[in-house]
Parts: sequence; structure tokens; C-alpha cells
Amino acid sequence: MATKSPSTKSNGSTVVADNAAKAAQSDYDALKSDLSQLRDDVASLAGNSGKYIKGRSSEGLEKGYAQSKEYFEKAKSEASNGREYVENKVRENPLTSVGIAFGTGVLLAALRRR
Repeated sequence: MATKSPSTKSNGSTVVADNAAKAAQSDYDALKSDLSQLRDDVASLAGNSGKYIKGRSSEGLEKGYAQSKEYFEKAKSEASNGREYVENKVRENPLTSVGIAFGTGVLLAALRRR
């Protein structure tokens, strides 16, 4: 069985096949280069996104910390004002205060027995 080798074909078809192979190789190399560039771009984007998110979360954390500190100071001030108010009322009406405390204690004791 004799088979024809590419060299026995006409020169036109061999040239076309060679040109097609070169074009395919060129396209393959370009695709590899594009994929490599895309990989680098995605890695860069991921790194930059991480930095951006870290920066934004730090800003949010600082803002939350400042706001919680402000709320703490307000609560501390209101608790102090409430304590002063109760102390003044106890000084103005000591017997009433003792009666209220006694009645509250009796009520809580009754509730705990149930």
C-alpha cells in the first residue's frame, strides 16, 4: 500500500497547509499571551480590591468606634443624672423612700416564692 506523503502533493496545497498551521500557531501564541495578561490583570484587581475593602472597613470601624464612644458618654451622663435625681428625692423624702424600698422587697419576695 503506497500512501502519498505531503511532499508528493502539489506545491499549492502544501503551502496552504503550511500557512494554515502557521496562522493557527500564531493564534495559539496570541491566545496564550492574552490569557497570561488576563491572569495578571485579575490578580492585580483582586489585590487592589482587597486594599480598597480594607480601607473602607477601617473607615467604617473608626466611624463606629467614634459613634459608640459618643453613645457611651451620653448614657454615662444620663445615668449620672438619674442617680443624682434619685439621691435628691431620697434626701427630700427619706421615709417615703424606705417605704417604697420595703414594699418593692416584699413584692419581689412574693413573686420569687411562686
